[in-house]
Parts: sequence; C-alpha cells; structure tokens
Amino acid sequence: MIGLIRPDFWEHLKNYTDVLEFVEVNASGHTSTLLKPGVHLSSSFKTHQERTIAIHGMLENLRQKNIILPLRGWRNENYSVSQKFTDEPLLEIERSACGLFGTIQYGVHVNGFVKSPNGEIKIWLGKRSKTKQTFPSMYDNLCAGGLTARLGILECVKKECKEEASISDELLEDLTFVGTLSYFYEDERGLFPECQFVYDLELPGDFTPVNADGEVAEFLLVSLEELKDLLVGGNFKPNCAAICLEFLIRHGYLNPDSDPNVSYYIEQLHSPLQTYYDGR
Repeated sequence: MIGLIRPDFWEHLKNYTDVLEFVEVNASGHTSTLLKPGVHLSSSFKTHQERTIAIHGMLENLRQKNIILPLRGWRNENYSVSQKFTDEPLLEIERSACGLFGTIQYGVHVNGFVKSPNGEIKIWLGKRSKTKQTFPSMYDNLCAGGLTARLGILECVKKECKEEASISDELLEDLTFVGTLSYFYEDERGLFPECQFVYDLELPGDFTPVNADGEVAEFLLVSLEELKDLLVGGNFKPNCAAICLEFLIRHGYLNPDSDPNVSYYIEQLHSPLQTYYDGR
C-alpha cells in the first residue's frame, strides 16, 4: 500500500480508467481479480517516469476543472512516493495532491536555539508570512520544509536554513540530527501521514535570523516557558507544535513529574507509518 483515498476523492478518480484500476468488493465479499480492494495504478505503466507522467496528466486535468480544493494551491514541486523511505520511489506526485492520495510525506525541521552561560535555553521561532498557501501567520520552527523529490535530507536542511533564516555554512556545521517524528492528521485538504527529520542547531547569542525567501514575516527568540505558553495558545502550525513539544521533552523542560502526559505525548509523536504501509 502506498496511500489512502477518501470516498469523496475516489468518486472523481473513477473517470480516469486509462490511468487507474478500481477493485471493489462484490456482494459475496470477494473481488473479481487477484488484486486487493482499492485503487491501483494501471499495470500498463512499467517505469517510474511512465507512472509519474500518467498521474501528473490526470491531476492537471482535475486542476483545470477547478473542483478539487487542494489543487488550487498547485506548487509545481514533486514529492517521491514509496511504501518505505528506503524503497526505490515508484513515482513522483505534485506536492499539493499528496493529501488526496494519503501518501507518506517527508520533511525536515530545525530547532535553532541559544544557550546562555548559565545554561538557560531560548529557541528561535518564525512567524509564517500571511501570504503562505498553508497555515499563514502561524508560528513555525526556525527552518523547515518538505523533502522535494531527488533532494537529499541534509541538502534539503541546508537549503531551507539558508533560504528561511540566512544561516551561514560555518554555523550549519553544528547541525545535529536528533531523530524523527511521525504522525497522521486529516483536514479539508485530505489525509496526511508525515515523517519529519529533526535537527538541533545551537546558535551564537549574537546571531539574528534574516529571511531570504519572503516566507517568514518575523522571527522571535523565546524562553522555554514562553514557548510552552505559545503552544497552549494554539497559533502554531500543527506539525511545528509537535516538533517544539518534542524539543521541550528532550531538553528536560517537560518530564513525567512536571506533566504526567509525557509518555502519551511521546507515543503520539512516533506513529509507525512505514510499518503500517509496508504491511498492507
């Protein structure tokens, strides 16, 4: 299995039998083929390129009809599609359409923080531009972005750090990979199983981020107590809130004594998406 499709989008796809094969359960509880119930790419497409071109053409047609909400935010940016991150990608798909197919999306997030001589930690946040297609004017991590097809993880991290906060190569040498977060959510745009590669970056006290791509309205340097209050306030991009919550736990600000829900938080931040998709 490489994705999940909601019934409302399934109905629109039924017009594209040249691209997709539909297998449904009959009255006796069986299918008419050896394929599992679901939507399958036509077996006539043998290669990564053929599958990518076929899906892209179908999405372009749906986009022109202007009936699918997420496609109105077309990004001209492709994501790779596979069951597991280490698998060879089966195809690439337009970023704005990923939620329609419920494919696992990958991204990178950087916690940029400053530590004072007495050990106090403050963390840099960005406030998203009001013109952003998604989650405008909401709080964000210092740097973050989706993992575009054919782009390496560290390559993507450094690209986002330079574009969003003008962080120099010298400072980026201190990037530290600290793990992944994975979760699943649903909204009006579709289904979003996501896995984020998370990095910490300790920055000097005299560093001030400067946005270079127009996607950040302003930056804030806040204490961990202030960060907690902002998270409770609800004006955070959801996955960035998750990244910040994990930062608070990992750096000892939240623990089982201060918050008995810590074990639940940790569990919710590590959904076994690839295991689930690979086993279907």
